[in-house]
Amino acid sequence: MIDRYLIARQGLTLSQLAALLQTYPVTVEQYYGSDLGLAEFRQILGISLGKANQYILVNYLRSSIGQETGGHISPLAAYHAEQDQVLILDVARYKYPPIWVSVQALWQAMQTIDPVSGKSRGFLVIHNREPNPKN
Repeated sequence: MIDRYLIARQGLTLSQLAALLQTYPVTVEQYYGSDLGLAEFRQILGISLGKANQYILVNYLRSSIGQETGGHISPLAAYHAEQDQVLILDVARYKYPPIWVSVQALWQAMQTIDPVSGKSRGFLVIHNREPNPKN
């Protein structure tokens, strides 16, 4: 169990978030930015964001995309392949509205090292354990 005061002070690592989410009836696939190339990231975006029962949470360094410094976790809402951009729905929407970011910029922001884990940032693909019969 992770101490909630520690989470409030330093946030969650990618693997801690994955472990937390796996306590729910979902399947979580964890990807470190350093473990995949840009083309593979685009392929996963196209597949996962095209399905109604799959979600992506990204862990990235905000300063890499022109925002304030610090690691951050937010969901992706859409992928526009023709413009090679993703829509980030920032969880701190009081400060940052949803933003379209180039896939390459986000991928580079996930290559940065999380100082707590010592590993690169990355993303999680989350989907229901039971297939959605409407898909």
